[in-house]
Amino acid sequence: MIHTIRTSKNYKNDWEFLYKRIRIQIKSTYRNQSEADKITKYIMSLNGVKVAKANIITGKVLILFDEDVVSEKHIEKQINIYIKKSRISYDSNIIKINDMKEETASPITFEDIKTPLNNNAYNINSSTTDNSAPWHTMDKNQIETSLKTNLQYGLTDKIAKEKIKELGLNVLSEKKRSSLLSKFLENLNDFSVKLLLGVSAVSFFLGQIPDAIAILGIVAIETVLGTVQQYKAEKSMYSLKDMLVHKARVMRNGSELYIDAKQLVSGDIILVEAGDKVPADARIIECYDLKTTEASLTGESTPVIKSTDLCNKFTELGSRYNMLFMGTNVICGRGKAIVVATGMNTEIGKIAAMLQNIKSQSTPLQIKMDNFTAKLTKICLISCAVIGFGALLAGRSIAQVLTMSVSFSIGALPESLPAIVTVAMALGVQRMSKHNAIVRKLTSIETLGSTNVICCDKTGTLTMNEMTVKRVYTDECLYDVTGSGYTPEGDVHLIEGDPTRKSSVERLFTAGIICNNASLIEGNNSKWTVKGDPTEGALITAANKLGLDDHIIRDFNPRLREIPFDSSRRFMTVISDGPEGQIAYCKGALDCIIEKCTTIYENGVEKLLTSADKERLTSICDEMSEDALRVLAFAYKKIGNKNSTNIDNNFVFLGMVGMEDPPRIGVKGCIKKCYKAGIKVVMITGDYKNTAAAIGKELGLLTNGLVISGKELDDMTDEDLDSKIQKIQVFARTSPEQKHRIVKAFKRFGYIVAMAGDGINDAPAIKEANIGIAMGSNGSDVAKDVASITLVDDDFCTIVKAIEEGRTVNNNIKNSMRYLLAGNLGEIIAIALASSVGGILPLISMQILWTNVISESILGSALATEPSSDYVMDSPPVRKYEPLINKKLGMQIARRGIGIGLTTFGIFEGALLLGTGLNKARTLAFSNLICSQFLNIYDCRGNKSRLLPNKYMNIGVASSMAMLLGIIYLPFLSPYFGTQALTLLDWGAVTGMSMLSRI
Repeated sequence: MIHTIRTSKNYKNDWEFLYKRIRIQIKSTYRNQSEADKITKYIMSLNGVKVAKANIITGKVLILFDEDVVSEKHIEKQINIYIKKSRISYDSNIIKINDMKEETASPITFEDIKTPLNNNAYNINSSTTDNSAPWHTMDKNQIETSLKTNLQYGLTDKIAKEKIKELGLNVLSEKKRSSLLSKFLENLNDFSVKLLLGVSAVSFFLGQIPDAIAILGIVAIETVLGTVQQYKAEKSMYSLKDMLVHKARVMRNGSELYIDAKQLVSGDIILVEAGDKVPADARIIECYDLKTTEASLTGESTPVIKSTDLCNKFTELGSRYNMLFMGTNVICGRGKAIVVATGMNTEIGKIAAMLQNIKSQSTPLQIKMDNFTAKLTKICLISCAVIGFGALLAGRSIAQVLTMSVSFSIGALPESLPAIVTVAMALGVQRMSKHNAIVRKLTSIETLGSTNVICCDKTGTLTMNEMTVKRVYTDECLYDVTGSGYTPEGDVHLIEGDPTRKSSVERLFTAGIICNNASLIEGNNSKWTVKGDPTEGALITAANKLGLDDHIIRDFNPRLREIPFDSSRRFMTVISDGPEGQIAYCKGALDCIIEKCTTIYENGVEKLLTSADKERLTSICDEMSEDALRVLAFAYKKIGNKNSTNIDNNFVFLGMVGMEDPPRIGVKGCIKKCYKAGIKVVMITGDYKNTAAAIGKELGLLTNGLVISGKELDDMTDEDLDSKIQKIQVFARTSPEQKHRIVKAFKRFGYIVAMAGDGINDAPAIKEANIGIAMGSNGSDVAKDVASITLVDDDFCTIVKAIEEGRTVNNNIKNSMRYLLAGNLGEIIAIALASSVGGILPLISMQILWTNVISESILGSALATEPSSDYVMDSPPVRKYEPLINKKLGMQIARRGIGIGLTTFGIFEGALLLGTGLNKARTLAFSNLICSQFLNIYDCRGNKSRLLPNKYMNIGVASSMAMLLGIIYLPFLSPYFGTQALTLLDWGAVTGMSMLSRI
C-alpha cells in the first residue's frame, strides 16, 4: 500500500522558491534498509526531485521536489512503475490520504536530511500554504504570492533573469532528429537486404560482374527510396513553433514595454487585446469583453468568453474561462493576465511533448511483409544449404555450388515486389487526389484498407462548422428555417401557429441584428463567411432569408450603448435609437432572459408573463435542446432618455431561436456504409455530453452504445476503459491527452484506428493512430504535419472514399503477390529439379534477374492499375493478424507455381535430350517462364467480371514480349543473357508448355 501525505515548505535564496514536500508510505521499505536504499536512489534520479529519504521504522519516504519541473502525479506514477517492474508488494493505485488545499507541517531541518540539496543551500521555513491547487481555482492574490510577483508593477529584470536561468526560455524544445545517413544504414539492416548483398558479393567472387552490379542497383534503389520517404515523414514541431508569439506586451519594473516572447517567465504580467496571439499560459486578473478562440486546443470553434471568476477544481480545459493559453487568438476586448506556465509546461507544450514521444509505427502490410520476407529468406538459406550440401556430395565443385546457390537465391526472392507495392500505392494516391484526399505518407494507403475504427472530430468533419438557425419560436408560432451555413439562401416556413403573425418573427430577427457585432462577407466563388462570432453570423443569415437587410436595419437603429456578454450575466444588451425611440435589446440564455422579463409580446400586444408561460417556454427550449440545437432567447424594452440607464428588468419577451452546426450532406449515408463494411465510427467532440448524444443520434452514429465525457474518462483506469471501449460510440468534452488515450485504447484492443481531426488538440491522437487524417481547409498546420492524409474538403465522406481506395490497393497488392510468387515458385522448382537431375541450371542469373525485376515488374504493375470493384465495401476489413498469404491464396500460388516450374523444367530437359545445346535449352526455359506469366497475369485479375479489359495489362504483355524477342534475336543483347534464336517450331513448343502450366 502506498499513501501520500502532501505538505509544503518555503526555501529562500535572495528571493523565495517554493518547494513541495510529500510523504509516501511504501510497505516494502518497512524494516528493510536495502529496499529503502534502492527506492530512494531511484526517486532521486527523477528530474526535479531534490530530496528523497526513507524511514524504515515507519515505512515512509520523504520527497522534496521542484513543482515547476515535475508534478506530484508524475512522481507517484513513476514510483508505481518502478514497484511493478521490481515486483515489490504494492497496491495498484497510489492512495492520497489527504487532499486538502491547505495543510501545515512541522519544520524540517538539514539535520533531518542526509541527502544534500541540489543548487544552493536554501533556508527552510516553518509551515506555509500549499499552492499546489490548479491556477484556475486560485484567486489573483494567491497567485501573486505563489509566483513572487506584483500585480501592478510586474517582475523586476533581475528576478526575470533568475527565473530564466532556473526554468529556461519560453520556447518549445525539440528532440534531435536522425540523420539521413543513419536512416540509410538502418534500412540496410533488413534481413533480405543483407541476403541480397551477400548474393552480390558471391557473384563478384565468381566473376559474374553484371549480375553483382544489377543486384547492388536493386538494393540501392529500394534503400534510397525508403530512406527519403522516412525523412520526409518526420515533421511535427515546426508548425507548433510557428504558433509562438515573437513579441509580448508586459509589465516589467513598473513600466509597460514589449519584449521577446521567449523571455517571458512565470509571474510576468502580460497585456492582450483583440488581434493578439497569447504568448504563454496565463491567469486573467482583469478583462473587458475579452473573447478568445481556442479551437487549436479544444477543437470547438465557438469563441470563449473570458472572466476573472474562479473555476471549480474539476473544470475541464475548454471551460476554464479565467485562463489564457499559448497560441490561442484574442478576437475581442482586452485583458491583463499573469503568466503561470511557459514553454514546454504550457498546454501546447504538453502537446509538443506528446508528439515527440509518439514513435512512428509500421503499417499492417509492412509488418506482414517483414515477417513474410524474413521467413522466405530463412527458407531460402536452408534450401540453399541443403541443395549445396547435396551437390557437394554429388561431386560438384565449390564454384558450381555457389553459382547454384546464387541462382536459387535470386529466384526465390521476389525483388520486384517492393516496386509493385509502391506502384499500387502511388496509383492509389493519384485516384484519391481526385476525391479530395492528399496523401503524405505512401504506406498509409494500405493501412486504410485495414481500418476498422474511425475516430472522428465532429466540428467541420461530420458537420459543416457553420452555425445555422433551424427553429424559431415567437408569438405562439413555431417556424422552420431551411438552408445550411452562412449562405443567405433558404426560407422561413411556419410549422404551427397563426400565419398572420409574421411581423413578430421580423421583430425578433430585427433584435438579432441590432444586438449583434458580426457581419457576413461574400468571398470568392460565392463563399460566405462570418467576421465575428459564428452564432451572431447565423442570426444575420437567418434574417436575410426572411428578407431583412442587416445594413438598413443598423442604419435606422444606430447603437448608443452596449453591455457585452460575460460569463456571469450570460446575456448581451444593446441600446439603440430608432424610429420608435430608444430601445434596449438583449439576447442570451433563456433562463437569464426570462428572469429579466415581466411581459411577453403576443398577438400584437404586450401581456403579463405568467408562470404558465415560463413553463411553456422552458418546455419548448428543452425540445430544441434535445434536437441538439443551441437556444438563444431575445427580449426588448422601450426606454426614455432620462432613465436610459435603468435596463436591468421589466423587459418584454420576444422569442427564441434554435441553431446548430448542421451535418454535412451525405454523412449519414456514409456512416451507414461504414457499419455495413464492418467499420466502427466513433465521434470525439468538445461538446457537452447531452449535446454530443443528440448530435450522435441525429447522424445515425449513436445507436445503442455509450456516451462518455472527459470527466468520466479521467475517472477510469486503463482497465476500465478497455472493458468498455467496444461499446463507446461518443466521447464528449475531451482534452488532447484524452483523445490520445482513446486512440491508444482502441489500438490495445487490436483495432486499426483512423483518427480524423483539425486542431492542435487532435495532433497527438492523429500521430498515435495507425492512420492520421487532417483537415485541409480548416485544419491547423500542426495537424497536417503529423497526419498521413489531408482532406481538401474536410468531409467525412472523403474518408470513406479513401478507405474504399485503400481496400482496392490491398486487393491489387494481394493479386500482384499471387502473380509474382507463383513465378518465383516456378523458378525455384525448375532450378531445384534441374540441379538434382543433371546438375545444370536451366536459367542463368541475368535471365532470372530480368524475369523478376523487369518483366514481372511491368506486368505486376499492370495488376496494380485495377480499378475498385462495386462490392469492395460489402465485406469486413482485413483482420490485423491475418497472414499475408492465407490458405486460399497459398493454394492458388502453389498450383500455378508448380505448373510453371514443371513445364519450365520439362522444356529445358527435353531440349537437352534432343541435343539442341545448353544455350537454346535455356532460351526455351526462359521463354516458357515469361510466357507462362503472360497467361498467369490474366488469371490474377481482381475484376474479371468487368467487360472492359485492362489496357495497361495488354500494353504490359505486349512490351514484355517485345523485350523478350529483343533479348533473343538482337545480337548485341543475346550474349549478355545467354540466349539463342528460336524457330517457329520452338515457339510452338513454348506456347504448348505455357498453356499446360495453367492446368
